[in-house]
Amino acid sequence: MTLPQTGMTETVACPYCGSKSAVPVRSAADIVQCLQCGTVYLRTRLTDKALYQLYQNYAHEGSHMQLPTTQEEVEQSGLRRTAFVEEVLEFVEPAGLWLDIGCGWGAMLDQVRGRGFTPRGIELTRSCVDFAAMALGIPVSNSDFLESRVQQRSCAVISMVHVLEHLTHPAQSLRKVHASLIDGGLFCGIVPNFDSLCSELLQDGWAWLDPHYHYVHYTPKTLKARLEEAGFAIERLYTATGDYGEEIVLGYIQSVAPELPPSVSYADLLGAVEADGRGEEIRFFARKID
Repeated sequence: MTLPQTGMTETVACPYCGSKSAVPVRSAADIVQCLQCGTVYLRTRLTDKALYQLYQNYAHEGSHMQLPTTQEEVEQSGLRRTAFVEEVLEFVEPAGLWLDIGCGWGAMLDQVRGRGFTPRGIELTRSCVDFAAMALGIPVSNSDFLESRVQQRSCAVISMVHVLEHLTHPAQSLRKVHASLIDGGLFCGIVPNFDSLCSELLQDGWAWLDPHYHYVHYTPKTLKARLEEAGFAIERLYTATGDYGEEIVLGYIQSVAPELPPSVSYADLLGAVEADGRGEEIRFFARKID
């Protein structure tokens, strides 16, 4: 990672417990593990102001967040997260306010609006905010979540899909999520899994290490602990290959297990990896309880 000039970066303590005692766990960037609470985080990182400027290029051509150009692209985008939304509906009735933090151009919010929710979003990338508001008619705020005027006890669902790892102040953000949910409301999302198979095998080459944008790294154990500390009960938390790509992970499994007995397939091994908490991403569904 090549950091910008002096003045645009900062060195921080653990974003959860505030301890400055940490040990390096990767060498591609200043990624460390807190000796107090076990959080893995990027110790030397961009300032919030520099981050905001960086995010203005997040939907550039070739990005997974690139803006659609037709209604067909809107309706067929994988960012609508149909399967994820259906999983949320196992825990809540389709009604009330759904706030998606880091909503991009509003694909998933367009999906949940069709399911019966009232969509609201927060997004730093201005071009995405403009598309959501002007093309989809979805209210989206171009602000940091901690600075946004979300009313307390107003949201039935709050989601962060590949967003929690981007937050520079995650502990405060989780507290605000909790305060913004109605009693019994659902907080849900997806984060990269630092304990994943590819993270272990590839080390500094793991794609989701991404020190330009990822500031805290979670494992199933640490994510569960942080959610419970913030006043949530875990409804479901598991790992999956997800957006990392099944073919990529299968390729690495084959590299470490080139021969299998006839009764075992590589798909079986992939399923076992995910069930063991070693999938590339963590999906979580947590209920506000206090």
